[in-house]
Amino acid sequence: MSEVDWDSRARQGVGFQSVIDPADRSGLKNGLIDRIQWDHIGPWAERRRSVLDFGCGIGRFAQRIVAAGASYCGVDASAAMIDSARQLHPGGAVTFLHAPGLPLPLADGRFDGCLTVGVLQCLKTSDGAPLRAAVAELARVLLPGGELLIIEQASASGRFSGSVTDSSTEQDYEDALGACFQVADLRRIRCGSLSRLSAWYLRGGSMLPVRRRIEGYLARHEATIASRSDAAALRAQVYYDVAIRAVKRAGV
Repeated sequence: MSEVDWDSRARQGVGFQSVIDPADRSGLKNGLIDRIQWDHIGPWAERRRSVLDFGCGIGRFAQRIVAAGASYCGVDASAAMIDSARQLHPGGAVTFLHAPGLPLPLADGRFDGCLTVGVLQCLKTSDGAPLRAAVAELARVLLPGGELLIIEQASASGRFSGSVTDSSTEQDYEDALGACFQVADLRRIRCGSLSRLSAWYLRGGSMLPVRRRIEGYLARHEATIASRSDAAALRAQVYYDVAIRAVKRAGV
């Protein structure tokens, strides 16, 4: 499993450095990655009434999910991350809970949607037990027919980024989900190596007057590249990001 010290990461500040790439000093790369992820989370959140954000970090999706029309609860194993989230998002519109382990301090069937981004990839072990346990717990707190959306690193090369200690394949995630969920959609949304166009933007994008518009275009551009990548292209990547939407099985 990942040995990242998330409490220390939380103390790097309230920006995306603490929860995406700590080496990104300009914020452009992290902003682009966040946009790519939100492009897939946003339409899903609009169809939800109540969302659990498992491994919420600083709660970067909290206000956007509330604006989409759903109630929001974020949980994280890092007390420092939860402290940062509460400072960033004060008030009663969102809820944050420190949950250092399983089971979660939440009732059965409380949510109709669960989101987890960059969390399950950190639970990979040779026997798969921690990953399966987390999936079963997320199923427990979901209503019948509730949906789980995960965005995680996958690898076709056997390599992996510095944020995890082992690689996970698409099949690893599907196997872990299988007992509790039916996979409804799987999309490759970002290659680990950004395109030349995005690399150009990262070198000088902070000076551009229409930065948000360019960021949105590049987010779609990167997602298109990932979705069209064949097996050989995926093997050439250290890793890529996959978004999987799964529906809770009847009787679970």
